Amino acid sequence: MKPTFIPLMADFFAGLTLEDLNGDVRERAKVCVLDAIASACAGHRTEPVRIMTAITRAFSTSADRATVWFHGYETNYLFAAVANSMMVHNMIHDDTSQSTRGHAGNLIVPAVLAAAEARESSCREILPAVVIGYEAMARIASPAVAYSVERGFRSTANYGPFGVAAAFGKMLGLTGPELSQAIACAASFSLGLLEPFNVGSMEWRFQNSMVILGGAMAALSAREGLRAAATALEGDSGFLAAFCGREVKDQIAAAWMNESSSLGRKYDLSSTFFKPYSTCGYNQIGCNIALNLIERHHITADSIREIVVRVSPDNKAYPGVEFHGPFETPDGALLSKPFMLGAAVVTRDLQVETYQERLNDPEILRVARMVRMEADPSMGSMDTEIRFVTKDGQVHTGNLSTADLGAFLLNRDTAVRKFHRMTDRHLGAERADEIVDLVFRLEELKSPGELTRRLGPEPR
Repeated sequence: MKPTFIPLMADFFAGLTLEDLNGDVRERAKVCVLDAIASACAGHRTEPVRIMTAITRAFSTSADRATVWFHGYETNYLFAAVANSMMVHNMIHDDTSQSTRGHAGNLIVPAVLAAAEARESSCREILPAVVIGYEAMARIASPAVAYSVERGFRSTANYGPFGVAAAFGKMLGLTGPELSQAIACAASFSLGLLEPFNVGSMEWRFQNSMVILGGAMAALSAREGLRAAATALEGDSGFLAAFCGREVKDQIAAAWMNESSSLGRKYDLSSTFFKPYSTCGYNQIGCNIALNLIERHHITADSIREIVVRVSPDNKAYPGVEFHGPFETPDGALLSKPFMLGAAVVTRDLQVETYQERLNDPEILRVARMVRMEADPSMGSMDTEIRFVTKDGQVHTGNLSTADLGAFLLNRDTAVRKFHRMTDRHLGAERADEIVDLVFRLEELKSPGELTRRLGPEPR
């Protein structure tokens, strides 16, 4: 029988150990863990989180418990992972992968840490599971995501079940064939529409909660002997046909196999980028470019006549990015380029607090109404050009070449600085330092609880 990609990838994942990961990959995985915790802390006091924690408290059990970060209770580990995922992704300050056009950290890190805490796993198992969770999402999404997004499906929720199934299955100790079954089964749990971003509604935040449960169910079912469809992804009525289109499914499956030789030689986690600002991934480069121009040319709200943003057609068409306000909830502002630019001009930054304290600030809205967007087919999905046109006729232009790309590729030092910026007001600097130390010694800890129990509202 002709080999297919999913069993090949699953066999590699099943055999991966901590010793197989070089120092750079281990460090990158720890940065991903730290960044997820920082994002959760920054977003843990919002209305969607209140709703989710009210739900998850009801599933408290005497066994298989894990910590709900920053809220002071333990519950069934699946629902702890659900609640923690909500917090990480709540203000979309979490990491982003160009391969998936989505966010792996809010799914993989909470799922792995909750499973490790509940099962009292060896901490040496955590980093390999994190790595393969990111990898499964990226490998499956990379040649497919452009087609699925165009059809209105949200990439994180679409490809996330594969990452959760792989990572969670790794924590359960599944064999290669069992992991293959789990990943195939996860295709039936793919979900997520982009329409909430068009109207600024709240349910997009809950999509990833269902991804956690679906991916975990795929792994648990595989452990109990599930036999999933061997053609769940490539078949005529499989994942690719449904989410990407039958006309492209064969070329996507061929692309998976073409890249299979790089398994173990490169990891998508190593190219994951991190967000300096609390806004959509499509807005991150633009925000950086704008802030550099604002500082260099002393641009103020009163000096601007127009702001022109030139991006790729798919960037301009992405739901919610062209909304000028007013904003009834933060959901409508988080994707909006006009809000991003208004906040950049008025506050010289864009963090979680901006949405909580200045959502309909008159000055931010006034600048947002000056934003005009243009689509350029020659530009890549993350390319951005910003032009500030001032009242006295000056034009200040910045593009990808003027962006500080180092701000998006965190190393240990920059990750720690971001962690403190996002957590000190809630945790205090001393406790934040303790958490940083635990994350960067993760594989050496005696139990996962040494870390997770420090993430309650008070140290325990």
